[in-house]
Amino acid sequence: MKKHSILLLALSLSLVFACSDDDDNNSSNNDVSKSEVVANYADIVYQSYLDSYNTAVTMQTAIETFVANPTETTFTAAKDAWLAAREPYGQTEVFREANGPVDTESDSWSLGTEGQMNAWPIDESYIDYVANGTEDYAGDYGSIISDTSVTINAATIAGLNEGVDDKSISTGWHAIEFLLWGQDNTAPAEDLAGQRSYTDYTTAANADRRALYLTVSTDLLVNDLLDLVNTWAVGGTYRTVFESLDTDTALQQAINGAFFIAGDELSSERMIAPVDSTDGINASGQEDEHSCFSDNTNRDVYANAQGVINVIYGSYGSIDGPSFYDLVSQADATQALALQTAATDAMTKINIIGDNALPFDYLITQEATDDLSGPVMQAVEALFTLADEISASASVIGINLN
Repeated sequence: MKKHSILLLALSLSLVFACSDDDDNNSSNNDVSKSEVVANYADIVYQSYLDSYNTAVTMQTAIETFVANPTETTFTAAKDAWLAAREPYGQTEVFREANGPVDTESDSWSLGTEGQMNAWPIDESYIDYVANGTEDYAGDYGSIISDTSVTINAATIAGLNEGVDDKSISTGWHAIEFLLWGQDNTAPAEDLAGQRSYTDYTTAANADRRALYLTVSTDLLVNDLLDLVNTWAVGGTYRTVFESLDTDTALQQAINGAFFIAGDELSSERMIAPVDSTDGINASGQEDEHSCFSDNTNRDVYANAQGVINVIYGSYGSIDGPSFYDLVSQADATQALALQTAATDAMTKINIIGDNALPFDYLITQEATDDLSGPVMQAVEALFTLADEISASASVIGINLN
């Protein structure tokens, strides 16, 4: 046998053994493994929370600047910073229902802070004053800010969160949103957000307590996000737990978050519920939209759906690695095409909402859940289809989603 033939044989054998050593028994060196997909997912989670934290810190700085010097200009800057910070945060919602630290409470590594960060809808009168005649949908409480016997600090407002019922929310993004925009008591067709004046922080009753509440609630949110960054960092408490999980278990948890957002939380709770709701001015349902004070719900819808896409394709920002879609494509090309088609269709319809010139609170007044002619319900149906394809795709790689 010639020398070059011996070398070729040796190389061929080394490739065979290399393929057989792959942890998921893939058929070629170009295939990705489940463990690679899990590792890439962990990188995406960490970077997503880091981006959310960094933009929240920018918001915190803008709010501190406003409180120190309350003017129309600094007030607008604080609101703009809130809007900017919602974009990365909305994409982190896909990490819920994944048995991770954000929404579990019973394990040593649990943080359980999702409700403290993003609970909604809220009875805004639990926090601050509301307009007379709006109590039917804004709640009828003696507000925390007006009750001078209540000490406003992080421990107190965290302890009061959901203190009466699930709408008595005292912390998080939407508490801050209300403190910045105030109630939105305009008709949806007017295309206006809440009209709170910056003078609520200068000459209005309880101005100092309102300013303190705004800064304390913002600090609490920033700290909660930092906890998530730290626990998902390489060597962090939960990252270490996650990396020690059986590969199929870790992958199932990651995929379940995408399945949950597409098939339940976004489609049903954040889109169908406000379409059906009659809470709000003129029974408009706007009290049950996600960001009802700022009229930012269209962007919330987009960001939540984009988070699902991030998990499916293993991409976020500069991260682009082995993905759930890659595993499905290797196992069943037909199912991979069905998943890709459903994802593309869902985002096409979601983008119609996210980039719409009309606010979400107006769109929902034009639709009904038994009529699929409007953009909201069309997107809902596309999300349901996507959830079905996520589940079917998980099955072809040996993952069962309940």
